[in-house]
Amino acid sequence: MLRVKTIIVDDESGVSLLLGSILSELEGALVVGTAENAIDAMKLVKDKSPSLAFLDIELPDMTGIDLAKNMREIQPDLAIVFVTAHHEYSLDAFKVFASDYILKPIDKERVKTTFAHIQQTLKTLEKDNSITQPTASRISINLGNERVFVNLGEIFYIEKSGRYTVINAVNGKFKTRQTLIELEQCLGPIFFRSHKSYIINTDRIERIVTYPNSSYYEVNFENYKDKALLSRDRIHELMKYSHYNV
Repeated sequence: MLRVKTIIVDDESGVSLLLGSILSELEGALVVGTAENAIDAMKLVKDKSPSLAFLDIELPDMTGIDLAKNMREIQPDLAIVFVTAHHEYSLDAFKVFASDYILKPIDKERVKTTFAHIQQTLKTLEKDNSITQPTASRISINLGNERVFVNLGEIFYIEKSGRYTVINAVNGKFKTRQTLIELEQCLGPIFFRSHKSYIINTDRIERIVTYPNSSYYEVNFENYKDKALLSRDRIHELMKYSHYNV
């Protein structure tokens, strides 16, 4: 069983004790330190080299968002889980590729599920680092009278449009009768099903924009004017899914 070195950062000692108690019940969880402020948390990262950090958003000397950015400068692959009473920071959490965003009061089962997901992700990364496997770098698109090949990294997003599927890429738009499900099987791990009609390239995301009273977020891409949609109920899954990109 993979041992996951974990730190807990919260200025409420009761929260740290509760999280520590929950994690103590989980196989593979190893809490190597707790902190009540950002300065002590940074020291823990330097001294203990954790794989996972549970962070409060509002700390006495720095926001948890800024702390996460600073931690990643030392430990680029550090998994971050925010634990907060404030739901309004979820988009900021997404920007630092948090693995999850847990609201207080803490749900014990949510912590267990999140830890299991991160542990499995770390196991997969460890395996991938030890075994080099060939991966496809291009996708073949059937346009009817011809077949074109597009580099996966050059795709911004794929959209279902009526009876067709449209691949939006650096060198143009390609319309095919291949379904999203068929194309999804050929895509690499950087692609994410953000909506029933969209698959997005997470490496190409520039920002996520929210609109009041809307059931969707708008996904903006680097150097591309067209936009994709992200369902509100998918944003937390995207944060988990994107951990490997951190």
